[in-house]
Amino acid sequence: MNKFLTVAAGIACCVFTCTLEAVAQGVEVSASPQNIGYVGRTYNGIAGSPYLFPDWANGRVKMANGTVYEGLKLRYDQLNDELIFTLEDGRPKAFMHPVQEFTIKNESTAGVIDERLFRNGFAAIDGATEKSFYEVLQEGKTSLVKRTTKAIVEERAAGNRYATKQIKPTERYYLAIGPTLTKIRKDKKALLGALPDQAKAKQVEKFISDRKLNLKHDSALAQAVAHYNSL
Repeated sequence: MNKFLTVAAGIACCVFTCTLEAVAQGVEVSASPQNIGYVGRTYNGIAGSPYLFPDWANGRVKMANGTVYEGLKLRYDQLNDELIFTLEDGRPKAFMHPVQEFTIKNESTAGVIDERLFRNGFAAIDGATEKSFYEVLQEGKTSLVKRTTKAIVEERAAGNRYATKQIKPTERYYLAIGPTLTKIRKDKKALLGALPDQAKAKQVEKFISDRKLNLKHDSALAQAVAHYNSL
């Protein structure tokens, strides 16, 4: 039978939504080699990275049972759709219980902060399950979410004798109303056609044109959905 242990995560703050009381709480991880031996895999000889950010980044994690952990060092493995964390020992660890959402914040050497919010619980679609994580680009009655998957592919460049292995991403975009997802492309026609209220969609079209938004950019797509929610 697997044994489990509780490892203190600094002074992690455990918040229960039912009581809103903050208490000192450890992060529960599995001590079984079968459960944690695979986390933090290395991908030697393969070009590209499986991770959202190359290094450990500060983050906040909300578990499916409502527990919240602050101040963790996180890495999001997009090749395996797996969130891992580390403590003072620097070794990667897996969460014992299901994660519902997490925020991960990366700061570059230039001081630029890149903060992302990920959540699961959406309806199964395009090979993803309810446990699959989506990046929330815009939150509202109609939300904009993005699913990034990575895969190892073999390619042989022109003139090369041997094929090389690379990690390549695939991005998909959806409008979310509750758990229901509608797939969209990153263009005006696809976005406007997918909006639930077509009368408001006309106003969004004007908003896009007036501001000359390039919907190929995530930020512009998010602006258009935010305007729709404001109407």
